[in-house]
Amino acid sequence: MLKEITPKELRKKLSKVQLIDIREPYEVEDGNIKGSINIPMGDFLENLDQLDKSKQIVIYCNTARRSKPVVYMTYKLHNITLYNLKGGYKAFIK
Repeated sequence: MLKEITPKELRKKLSKVQLIDIREPYEVEDGNIKGSINIPMGDFLENLDQLDKSKQIVIYCNTARRSKPVVYMTYKLHNITLYNLKGGYKAFIK
């Protein structure tokens, strides 16, 4: 099951969530959501220990194309519930 959060919903609870940016470092240089941690998609499953399971965890990339499968696979393989940022970083900065 894919759980999503809209940019509007995320803005209301930024201080209460853990944000994970799965874009590549060169993409993050163009900007990110303040307070997010960068774990590139290819390294994500090896870095699950960085997830703060006491908070709602929101995953994002540029447009949500990459983050959706990460959210789905993390739940299927590790039973960890994550939230996909609907529309990704581009939707958040609009």
